[in-house]
Amino acid sequence: MKKNIYILIGAGLVIFAGAWLLFSNDLWRTTAVNIPGNVEKNITVIESIKKEVVLAIDNGGGNPNIFIAEFKEGMTAFDLLKEAAEKLLLPLKTKNYDIGVFIEAIGDKKNGQDGKYWLYYVNGQLPMVAADKEIIKIGDKVEFKFEKSPM
Repeated sequence: MKKNIYILIGAGLVIFAGAWLLFSNDLWRTTAVNIPGNVEKNITVIESIKKEVVLAIDNGGGNPNIFIAEFKEGMTAFDLLKEAAEKLLLPLKTKNYDIGVFIEAIGDKKNGQDGKYWLYYVNGQLPMVAADKEIIKIGDKVEFKFEKSPM
């Protein structure tokens, strides 16, 4: 009888310890892309997601061009825009000032048209520096929007 109690207590401890290890593991808290049957591809996809930044260019029509780029250390919002404009074949017109680069036109949308201007956002926030001064981080979402200035 004493042996049975020890076995039950031991089994309970093993179950408790197993459940604790299972649910306290950080792997259960991450989001992963699952490609059935290919562990190597899963790892590659997860690693590439971690090293990307996203750019949306909205010319005011509500249907933005989306561009995903590999993150590079020291990358600015303007670097990302230049790379996207080149790959998407979008004309880009800029002007350099002491405070930084000013975006004058992207594609056929020029500042001042219909009272709209090119503004940019990083993770939904309007930075207070020129796009070539705004250093971005892995996973950031940068948006260039042709819209009326909120100021």
